[in-house]
Amino acid sequence: MVRTALERPHGIPRLREIARHVHDALIVTCDKTRGMPSHITLPYVLEELEAGGLHRDTIRVLIATGLHKGETRDDVRERLGSELVEDLEVRVHDSDDQEGLMFLGALESGTPLFLNKSVVESDLVIIESTVEPHFFAGFTGGSKVILPGVAGTETVLQNHRWQNVDDSRSRYGVLENPVRADANAALRFIKRAFSLNVVLDDQKRITYANSGDVVTSFNIVADIVTEHSRVLVETRPDLVITTNGGYPLDRNLYQCVKGIAVPEQIVHPSSRIIMVGECADGVAHDEFRSLVTGRSPKETYEKLKSSDVTVRDQWEAQVLCRVLSQNPVWFVTRSALSSEIESMHMHYASTVEEALDSAGLSKEDEVLIVPQGPSTILNVR
Repeated sequence: MVRTALERPHGIPRLREIARHVHDALIVTCDKTRGMPSHITLPYVLEELEAGGLHRDTIRVLIATGLHKGETRDDVRERLGSELVEDLEVRVHDSDDQEGLMFLGALESGTPLFLNKSVVESDLVIIESTVEPHFFAGFTGGSKVILPGVAGTETVLQNHRWQNVDDSRSRYGVLENPVRADANAALRFIKRAFSLNVVLDDQKRITYANSGDVVTSFNIVADIVTEHSRVLVETRPDLVITTNGGYPLDRNLYQCVKGIAVPEQIVHPSSRIIMVGECADGVAHDEFRSLVTGRSPKETYEKLKSSDVTVRDQWEAQVLCRVLSQNPVWFVTRSALSSEIESMHMHYASTVEEALDSAGLSKEDEVLIVPQGPSTILNVR
């Protein structure tokens, strides 16, 4: 599928044809919180680039971390494979590294655009990503790998400001929204861009792939993902059991807000939510933790709403508090995280059965189970 996708790009010439007219290439790929199978895709991308005349020493890889920290060499090796990591120059984006960023002016929305210098200076940028529903960007992947993926902190904070994240269009499965609009606008500062998009199943196997123009090819995939991910429910459930889709997206509690937000559009005021996630890395985001603890969810939400300054990780806190202000959440995970869960105004449970008992499940309750979590777009029919 990957080879076929690269042979038949949408909207622009084949990658090997583009490579014939450039001196170097930069492959921008996802970080450890995504399931991008780069060990499968990159060999085909390299095959195309080399067929176009580029040598390995002119091809680099940049890990798009956004504001996520802690990407290690082992994390990179897990996705790319040892051979590629040793054979290619691989760098990890740092949104706080001012010397590694370039200021490109303000986007039409007013967002100041800082991008990793290597993205702006490279003759050709290849973006590879998985496409799946996202709780405020509509979908992951595509231009989102550039912004926030390889953008500066100031850019990400402005793009993720309260108004953008709370916009009614900034929800799962909505393609046109202010967060994605900024990301698409950032693409015009790249000399030449080519995109490889893949869709994964619940075992993280590739089920679909396409390539070509970053926006055109992405929109095609988003429509396909929507067709297979959208579930219409007849009535609003009394209780929802959801997940974060398993590893690697449930590596930490911060990421698990995505799963918690999945049923937001279809629950009623008395509904209860049960979230199941391993959280092998714990909370992983100290700023997120400090925002959510202390004040009640409603107070935190209103405080973020009234502030003129966007702070790191406030979008995750904003969405969690928006959900908690309406519906209680039981979190099923490792017992070591019980105090963290409780401090964030959620209920801890060691098993789903324990969570159901604590949530007061009755025979009359209608229960909706969403085993794939953020891979599902829920709407009421």
